[in-house]
Amino acid sequence: MKSKTGQIIQFVIFFGLGAGLMWWQYSRFTPEQSENFHKGLANADYFWFAIALVIGAIAHLLRAIRWQFLLAPLNRKALLGNRFYAVMIGYLANYAFPRLGEVTRCGVLKTSDDVPFSESFGTVVVERIVDLLCLGLVFVVVLLFQFAELQSLWLQYIWNPASAKFAALSQNPLALIAILVGGIAIVIGVYFLRKKLGKKKKADGEKGFIEGLKDGILSIRKVKNPFLFIVYSLSIWAGYYFSLYFCFRCFPETSDLTLNTALILLLFGTFGVAFTPGGIGAYQIIVTAILIDLVPSTEPAAASFSWLSWGAQVATVVLFTGIAFALRPALNKIRQ
Repeated sequence: MKSKTGQIIQFVIFFGLGAGLMWWQYSRFTPEQSENFHKGLANADYFWFAIALVIGAIAHLLRAIRWQFLLAPLNRKALLGNRFYAVMIGYLANYAFPRLGEVTRCGVLKTSDDVPFSESFGTVVVERIVDLLCLGLVFVVVLLFQFAELQSLWLQYIWNPASAKFAALSQNPLALIAILVGGIAIVIGVYFLRKKLGKKKKADGEKGFIEGLKDGILSIRKVKNPFLFIVYSLSIWAGYYFSLYFCFRCFPETSDLTLNTALILLLFGTFGVAFTPGGIGAYQIIVTAILIDLVPSTEPAAASFSWLSWGAQVATVVLFTGIAFALRPALNKIRQ
């Protein structure tokens, strides 16, 4: 009973945070931005928005399915309903605080399927490495087909702003000292935590934290079907890609944009998501500016598009977290 109550409280908290952050960002619109935003959304074709939402959900489901590939070499079995819910609640948690989702989803799986936190966290580390490789693949493809645009956009929207921030930081001794002290504190904390957890064993012989984390990371070497694992990984990113592309069809000004444009926006939009929790604010700014830069004729709908494509991601997470929470008992019963 306590476990079930805790899961409900966890769901309500993160669900409320996700919805609250969406409202907070919307409330910061200027009157002009609000007018353009409402006008664009009023004229949008939501059939394509729904298609984008479903494709995004399928990508998340594939991530949940792929997770078992990494758990299997550890002799761990988690039911699909629990894995999908853990993935979705993890995404929802990331809207509250960056990278909180990785911890949250492992905690959910520990509660539901008794998968040791250290091992599942190790598999999540592997997932993030694979995601970086997929993002690198997107970068290479854009580099091959859109080199001129990529070079200009990278300098304008990523490199130059980042350089300016680092330059400003270097002129602030207090900030540098705070970062240095924080870094030293983290290193010391990790050292003592490693020493404590590395020795800690349960009476039933469960692995220490560091050993479990190592096993989770190395599980990638024992995946039974590497080819299928790669197919799932590419399919996940294909889902992100086509979810963004179908959002083009929502507005007349963007309906004729190409797959190449979607690839560029996927690349830079991913960086926007990395800058802030769930990409709130940064994603919209970057995608709007790049879209106008690439295709000036899209300016009337650029802001609405960036919000709608970001909204498709958020709506997918919020909606399917609720669906996964509601259907998990039935899905697990069927799977058992």
